[in-house]
Amino acid sequence: MWHLCKKVWVPVGALFTVDGDGFVPSDFTRGPWRADAQHGGPSAALLVRAIEELVGDRELVSQFEIELTKPVPLQRLTVEAERVDVSARVSRVRAGLYADGEAVASATALVLAMSELGPPDWVREEVVAALAPAEVIESGGPRYASRGLTTFHRNAVQHELRRGSFKDAGPALDWIRLRLPVVDGERTSPLQRLAALADFGSGISSVYAVGSPSGLINTNLVVAIHRAPIGEWISLDATSYLGEGGTGLAVTAIGDVRGGIGVATQCLLGHQGRSSDVPAKTEGSPSA
Repeated sequence: MWHLCKKVWVPVGALFTVDGDGFVPSDFTRGPWRADAQHGGPSAALLVRAIEELVGDRELVSQFEIELTKPVPLQRLTVEAERVDVSARVSRVRAGLYADGEAVASATALVLAMSELGPPDWVREEVVAALAPAEVIESGGPRYASRGLTTFHRNAVQHELRRGSFKDAGPALDWIRLRLPVVDGERTSPLQRLAALADFGSGISSVYAVGSPSGLINTNLVVAIHRAPIGEWISLDATSYLGEGGTGLAVTAIGDVRGGIGVATQCLLGHQGRSSDVPAKTEGSPSA
């Protein structure tokens, strides 16, 4: 659903709606490759939501890894999560995403207990935070692979590109904002918002330009942070690297309006022979 606000169409709704013990995805979760499959970001956010339910107020999800083992369908999903305490101050939480009882994605999180420490003797000088958007400005996102349909990467997020291009190859700095709640009727947590957006690192920094017959698809997403993000805007300062044998790596420095908060990595798998109207840039699983 869309609403006209100040002569700009803005999305109305959420990525998911609660349905008993499951979640029904909206069209805003759709990915770039298949009309019946989701983008990796919404699935990551839903998995992190399940992880957070097992995390205490004085704990930090310091790291999480998302694996998209199969295309996540645009149909009702269920989530399961369990916690294993490694020690008194370190725990692991594992979550799985299921469609008709079949596992389609999973997540593993490292949870650390917080403690009080003295002030640091050194603090990194922040530069990216100065480039944060001063206000919410509606601007166009990447149009590739939308095929005229409502998609997550085009319609559910807002991009403010500060460096790079959605069409050309090379590194990019993108300030990005989630325009919809993850679950209808719920407040989206900072970590859910980060999980939904961090997946864009490989998509905005491809080593191949839009229209190239070659490309790289991310097979996972690993995010490590030293604090939770603040505010709606997340900065992704991303660079992708091509290795030997058609594999690669995307490395993304993550920040917010106060400065850097962590880093994301994505292992990339090569593909060849895609249609020229679908870019080398992508976010999703190799089976999508």
